[in-house]
Amino acid sequence: VAPPDEEARRERLRQAYDDACRGVPDDALLRCVRESLPSLVQQWELRRALTAQLGLHALLSYTLQLKALQPGSVVFSRATGAVHLACAADLTAAGAAAEKPLPFRLTRNLQRLATPFGVDGAFSATFSAAAECFASPRKCPLELWLATLAQPEEDGATGAPLPFSPPWGAAPAEAASRMHALSPAELVKKMGKQADVHANLRALVAEATSEEALTRQPPAWQAWL
Repeated sequence: VAPPDEEARRERLRQAYDDACRGVPDDALLRCVRESLPSLVQQWELRRALTAQLGLHALLSYTLQLKALQPGSVVFSRATGAVHLACAADLTAAGAAAEKPLPFRLTRNLQRLATPFGVDGAFSATFSAAAECFASPRKCPLELWLATLAQPEEDGATGAPLPFSPPWGAAPAEAASRMHALSPAELVKKMGKQADVHANLRALVAEATSEEALTRQPPAWQAWL
C-alpha cells in the first residue's frame, strides 16, 4: 500500500491526465488521415502501413531502449505511411524520468489509428517478424552493429574522439537478449511447438496501454495524445 502522500500525488497525476484527455480528442490523428485522403481505400492502406511501421518502432523502442518516445520524435509520412524518427531526446536527462518507463509508445491516438485489429494484425506481425530477424546473428549481427555504431567519430584535425551519445540506452548484449525473448522461432526452440509465441508481446502491449502507467509518465512524454 502506497503512503498517503504518495497516493495523493498519484491521484493528482490521474486527475491531470484525465483533464488533458478531455481536452485532446483521441481521434485527432485519424481525422488528419481522413482529411488528407478522400478515398477509403487509400485511408485504409495508409493506416495499415503506419500500423506496421509502429510495430517496428515499438520493437526497437523496447529492445534498444530508444530515446525517442515523445510525440515530437516521431514523424508520419502521409505520402508513404513511413514512420521517421526526427530526434531522440532523452527525457531522463532533464530529470523527468517516470517511475517505470513504458516499453514503447501506443497512446490513445495511435490506438485509434491502428484499431485493435491492426494491433493484433500488422503491428504484431511486423513486431514479431523483425524480432525473429534481429535475433538471428546470421541475418543481423545486432551486438556487433550496436557496438560499432556506438563508437564516436574522430576529429579530422586532432584525431580526438568527438562527443557522441547513442540514441539508445540498452547495452548490445541486453538488446540481443530482449530480441531473443520476443523471437517466435527462438521461443519455439526453447519451449516447443506448444509455445505461445505472442504472449510476451501481448504483455508489453498491455503495459504500454495501461492508463495507470500512462498517468505516471513525465509531462514531456504527453501520454494523453
